[in-house]
Amino acid sequence: MIMKKIYPIFFMLLVSLLASACSGTTLSNKMTEAERNNLEKIYSFDLSAETITFVVKSTGCTNKDDFELLYQAHQGHHEFALKRLKQDMCRAMPRAYPVSFKLPAEGISSDNLTVLNAIDENTPVKGIKRGR
Repeated sequence: MIMKKIYPIFFMLLVSLLASACSGTTLSNKMTEAERNNLEKIYSFDLSAETITFVVKSTGCTNKDDFELLYQAHQGHHEFALKRLKQDMCRAMPRAYPVSFKLPAEGISSDNLTVLNAIDENTPVKGIKRGR
């Protein structure tokens, strides 16, 4: 009889502990190494008051709908990752293409922001000037 009363309480406690543990993890910890390695390489990113803009490679057929913005906030820090959903199969000369997204939360600044995508600093691309 006592077990029937304790079981629902124990079950609710377990569910709440699991939910709080999952909400406290960062995006970089949630992603597997393979997922992190498959993120879109970017040339740069820029943060404004309302948007985050990534500059990616396009060979003529890239558009914003080809990407998914991954986001996670944890203890006042914000992590972003840009994932390409559809490859650009066109054959034009590679060029820089900006992809902008509305920020998912207020208070995001360069001081509390991490972008998980690798930055490609070596590939020559039309529209990207690199200092040497």
